Amino acid sequence: MHKKQNHIYVGLDLHKDTHTSVIIDCWDEKIDSITIENKPSDFARLMNKVKKISGKLTPVYGLEDVHGYGRSLAVVLIERGMIVKEVNSALSFMERMSYPTTKKSDDWDANCIASVLLRKLDTLPESNPQDLYWTIKMMVNRRDSIVKAVTTLTNQLHENLNYNYPSYKKFFSDVNSKTALAFYEKYPSPNT
Repeated sequence: MHKKQNHIYVGLDLHKDTHTSVIIDCWDEKIDSITIENKPSDFARLMNKVKKISGKLTPVYGLEDVHGYGRSLAVVLIERGMIVKEVNSALSFMERMSYPTTKKSDDWDANCIASVLLRKLDTLPESNPQDLYWTIKMMVNRRDSIVKAVTTLTNQLHENLNYNYPSYKKFFSDVNSKTALAFYEKYPSPNT
């Protein structure tokens, strides 16, 4: 069990271009907030501000990194010896919904992330941005994009073939076979 009064809590709402952070104390009161660009040169600005505010307290960073935009920030923070936790987006969503009026802004999201970090610090997982998993994720995303493109092109081919060759499925059972594609390339319409 951590002593809450020994820490300040930095909740980070991460986006492609900017990161918004809110710093709270152990009583869940907002001390300050800062928005930085998602680039390593701005990460130092965040850490300097947090260091200035924290004094003798230990800063704890909570990242809600749904799309992987905070990977480089997490790496920098961990390399500098900071405590970095992953905050599940479902937890911050529930925190946001627990208020009578729901707000939606980056600053409010970061505040909710910091509040979750304060209450659940002991149970949240450590941030672990491993290159292997990131690389696999990028490859899977690329593969998904290629599969979508192939499906779109195949559907377009079927549509165009159906226009010029209404009974094309009787000629070739697989319209993507080398023979079928060569035939349709040489004879794009029955009149050729």
